[in-house]
Amino acid sequence: MRLRFLTEYHRKKLLKKAHLPKPLSQYLSQLSRPLADNVNLIKDLEFLVLDFETTGFDASKEKIISMGYTVIKNLRILPQTSTHILVNPKQVLTEKNVAIHQLTDEELKQGISLESAMDRLLLAMTGRVIIVHFDNVEKGFINQACRQLYRINALPMVMLDTLKIEQKKRQQTQQQIKSGGLRLFALREKYNLPRYNAHNAIQDAIATAELFLAQIEYMGKKETLKLKQII
Repeated sequence: MRLRFLTEYHRKKLLKKAHLPKPLSQYLSQLSRPLADNVNLIKDLEFLVLDFETTGFDASKEKIISMGYTVIKNLRILPQTSTHILVNPKQVLTEKNVAIHQLTDEELKQGISLESAMDRLLLAMTGRVIIVHFDNVEKGFINQACRQLYRINALPMVMLDTLKIEQKKRQQTQQQIKSGGLRLFALREKYNLPRYNAHNAIQDAIATAELFLAQIEYMGKKETLKLKQII
């Protein structure tokens, strides 16, 4: 079944619901064209590269504490679009959370609510393909936020995962995948990208954007490369 059919069916079904919250309604209705089809050329698409920092991996129990995202257009990162949002989890962080993310309770108290953060994120996502590294986190927390805030089970979106792109490439070429070899820092090293400070949402988002562009460059023929070839 084609990607476009699945996502468009979901989008149109949601649009028929009455009393949709405004941010969600705008996200669904303001798309200038149907969600990206798998025959679209990569060079013609806009991408939102996204990273969440969370208190843990279980979206049903844990909280988003920061979001970072940046836009790729014409296969170039647009630095002026880079955005970092602190989200107030309304709970005290563990010492482990503070050590990993370098965010304190006092800093997060100044953050915005999850609802306000999702309002901004939905606006940024509109009309764009989403890119993440390890989509279990972002997809899980986006859908959990939609259940919590909008009472829908899943948001229609097209999401690429740089981890899965690399995994698919290595399987096709029968390359062995070493333990930890698909982590973001390891893949950046493989593509000769500079080191970066991990566990900061905006820095991770930019690092993922750079990795995605390196993966596309490695594939070659980027002028004719289609979404279906990397998804």
